[in-house]
Amino acid sequence: MTHRAHEQEPATSHRSPAGAAARRGAGRRGSELREFLGMALVASGLCLAVIRPGFCDAVVHALATLATRAVELAR
Repeated sequence: MTHRAHEQEPATSHRSPAGAAARRGAGRRGSELREFLGMALVASGLCLAVIRPGFCDAVVHALATLATRAVELAR
């Protein structure tokens, strides 16, 4: 069966409002930066786990201690 694209209305404009194009481009750059920083954080964490395996235990212990303190403060 053939897939047919939806046809556009003749009065439909393909341009966005004047200010919307700049905001949309800025959001994309920001999300790309956050994605890059997240990937760099994960990659550095994996490298650190390979180089210093004992560090993982220290991180887990620190996170558990932090969570315990947060629960105690919430009471």
